[in-house]
Amino acid sequence: MGATAFGGETAESYYDEGLTASMTGDLTRAAECFERAIRLDTTMATAYHQLGRCYARLGKYKRAVKLLGQVVKKRPELLGAHLDLGVALNGLGKLAEARTQYNAALALEPDNAKAMLGLAQSDFYEGKWDSAMKFAESAQFAGGSNFAMLFMLGRASKLAGHADLSVKTLQRADKLLEKYLETSPDKPEGHFLRGEVAFVRESFQSALQHYRDAEDRAEPGRTYLAYGESFALEDVLGKEGLCLQRLGKSERARELGERIGELDPDHRLGKSLREQ
Repeated sequence: MGATAFGGETAESYYDEGLTASMTGDLTRAAECFERAIRLDTTMATAYHQLGRCYARLGKYKRAVKLLGQVVKKRPELLGAHLDLGVALNGLGKLAEARTQYNAALALEPDNAKAMLGLAQSDFYEGKWDSAMKFAESAQFAGGSNFAMLFMLGRASKLAGHADLSVKTLQRADKLLEKYLETSPDKPEGHFLRGEVAFVRESFQSALQHYRDAEDRAEPGRTYLAYGESFALEDVLGKEGLCLQRLGKSERARELGERIGELDPDHRLGKSLREQ
């Protein structure tokens, strides 16, 4: 464990510091704080929950599922725990189990847009484009047209063969990001997500520029979160590499794979770029 929590050696102090670190993207420190809070108070369900969320954002889905599964078992009324466990299970590819959690969330709150979006994500991962599209539309109806819902609907409708709907929806998603960047131009999140939209639209040169803008603003060791999309510098570089591949610049893509390897040797996209 690193430094003592600002408020002293209490579970509450470490929990509060963990929340602060999580919000700033220092997930390593956040996880340390939540783990310390749990050691000081083994009954602190909120600390288990937040630690599981940290691991999910870090891509450590197995550890996240173990922790969040404990929370759901002990506190089945916690809607947020079901949603976060669904995210982690989707990350592991356990789609049927993820759907069980999202449906449990809907049993608690029938019009929960995040649960509907989670079901869309499960279907999207399974290649059920029409079903993913319908769940995304339901989520949009229940929760409004935020970026996460528009982005899912845009991707699913494209793969389901509804090109016009996809184009219109992705344009709306991009417009939301333009507004976001008006207030947060120096943060990487909006630039990265604009890259994601451009990539889906197959505008690879434009996507590459957005990803590079995100790279210029991202710090090594930090994890960023916006509209449910979590990413780190390694992910930004990986997406740049994919753009370069699509643009026929394989050698430059491989060089980015080497850079990613220096940051995280086990990063899947980095490995793929190095081995191309």
